[in-house]
Amino acid sequence: MTSDCFVIGAADGHTIGVHEWRASEPLGTLIWLHGMAEHGARYQALGETLAEHGWNLYCPDHRGHGISMDGADPPGHFADDNGWDKVMGDLERVIDTVAERHPGPLVLGGHSMGSFLALAGAEHFGDRLDGVVLCGSDYHAGAYYRSLLPVLRWQQRRQGPRGQSNLIDALTFRAWARSVPDARTDFDWLSGDPAQVTAYIEDPKCGFQCTNATWVALVSALARVQGRKGLAALPAGLPVLLLGGRQDPMSGGGKGMDRLEKALRRRGQPLERLDCPQGRHEILNDYCAPEVRQTLLEWLNRRL
Repeated sequence: MTSDCFVIGAADGHTIGVHEWRASEPLGTLIWLHGMAEHGARYQALGETLAEHGWNLYCPDHRGHGISMDGADPPGHFADDNGWDKVMGDLERVIDTVAERHPGPLVLGGHSMGSFLALAGAEHFGDRLDGVVLCGSDYHAGAYYRSLLPVLRWQQRRQGPRGQSNLIDALTFRAWARSVPDARTDFDWLSGDPAQVTAYIEDPKCGFQCTNATWVALVSALARVQGRKGLAALPAGLPVLLLGGRQDPMSGGGKGMDRLEKALRRRGQPLERLDCPQGRHEILNDYCAPEVRQTLLEWLNRRL
């Protein structure tokens, strides 16, 4: 196994940082997209497990995250305008680069916000993929997301696209934190494992508030990506693996994953699911992580 990181130049001059764990004799490759307010290097345990069993793992850092931060921008900032499109353009560059390096089975996956990007990637580039993995995800009808946009845009008008809204934070991260009884920290909603929560808190590249423009870009995109037209763009027969926890506040205790499963089954997508009864939001950093990694590996091997 080889672990490294490298950079790819985006079309607009932005630099995309990519973490990689390469198998000595690769069977296939997984591109994994991290969540909001974290970074790709946190998936080392997954990368080592997959590489030991013949799968490469590539984890790009999104704009405003990890080693993909542009110096003048605040943390968690995609762009002042068209941030979602720029991140999707970055993803296409990563897919192009990885596919050129490693011909063979290619799977796209992601956690939380990364799962939304992975679903969008499957809708845009699904003919190049052998499967998609959605971890710690959620699902709502387009009208739900459109109902949120007036508040988000109001905050952006008040504070600017690079502002970081305490109101948005209260409605999201802090609300999820409050849902955990007897929480030790504001981030116990991520994992039931105190050591993993502490590692997240102590990581200077984690836990920040994303900017107003990023929230507007994300929620605007979700109204399309999870809408009927978006899901209709998924290639027929593209296999999907859903991974989630029943104690995840972001998905309403797994109810959002239930809705996502129903929407994908209505589309006729081949689908498998692992539902972790005690898992919180980051099931790859929770007590159930070994089971999650093993389930993922076995599913990947069925793509060969």
